[in-house]
Amino acid sequence: MLGALLVSAFDGDPASALAASAVAPPAPTPTDADRLRASISTVLPSVVTVVTDTGSFGSGIVVADGVVMTNYHVVEDATAITVVLATGEERDATPFADDSPFQDVALLRVDGRGLRVARLGTTTGAALGDPVAIISGGVFDFSNQVKVGVISALGMDFPRDGVVLRNVIQTDAAVNHGDSGGPLIDASGAVIGMMTSVIRTTGQDQPVEGVGLAQSVDLLRPFLESVVANGFNPRPRIGIERLARHHVPLDDERAAQVGLPVSRGAAIMGVQSGSPAEEAGILPGDIVVAVNGTAVDTDLPFVNLIAAVPTGSELRLTVFRDGQVTEVIVRPRPALLGAP
Repeated sequence: MLGALLVSAFDGDPASALAASAVAPPAPTPTDADRLRASISTVLPSVVTVVTDTGSFGSGIVVADGVVMTNYHVVEDATAITVVLATGEERDATPFADDSPFQDVALLRVDGRGLRVARLGTTTGAALGDPVAIISGGVFDFSNQVKVGVISALGMDFPRDGVVLRNVIQTDAAVNHGDSGGPLIDASGAVIGMMTSVIRTTGQDQPVEGVGLAQSVDLLRPFLESVVANGFNPRPRIGIERLARHHVPLDDERAAQVGLPVSRGAAIMGVQSGSPAEEAGILPGDIVVAVNGTAVDTDLPFVNLIAAVPTGSELRLTVFRDGQVTEVIVRPRPALLGAP
């Protein structure tokens, strides 16, 4: 019987029978590196170099037809801006909206022919150790360059220039001059952040490496979508929020240098003409020491306290003026497109 079964099993072409009985090996699956490489190639046409007449340069992300997103600090005070494609082609760019000082972001209008719009993602579901890449304009030429690393931290608060940036992403991918404004992408090719800063030393001046910081696209998206869709930034303005132009944050050292009787607050240097602050009577020389009863401090800067107030709400500013404390009611309103 056993012999009959063996003969029956091999009736016909023995090679065909063996091939049919063999188990096909599983198809190779792409590695994280393979997926990231494919994602990078998809995003590369969405990244440009941003050059200004002030000598500043950085990177930008094409986020809508004819719209490039970059850091505000890259284009601040510039009167002429050029975007350079990876091909070397130059195109004029015009800034038309920003969310500074609340977020370090500005939008430029450019000729969008041949530019690919990047896909915006989210940090929801992201985890420490996830592979990411930075794409930016070139350091030595205008060919885009790539740096690869992982997510090192999520949801960080980063104090910088009188404001605390919220929900910041940290990566160990190398960050260099000119990377500001470039995208941080995940393995799917989605932009999850915009590179904004790099830390070289600790607060005690100890050198550190591998600490690049990106603003999360989750916080940038509402500003971006509103401006692109509706033509204005919904963020209410009061006319004294811009650092250095309107106010400077006080600390013990600065207050002592000029002999001020208070060491925390926002010292008003200038008030925007026609602004809610001017209408409310805020004057240069005033020191705002509290917003809606919350004291201005290094952990809660003036800019962050303004940003926390819901749209449509009044601001009750506690002001130190001529040795006396008074309260001033300011009614914020969204700025017109392109307003200073």
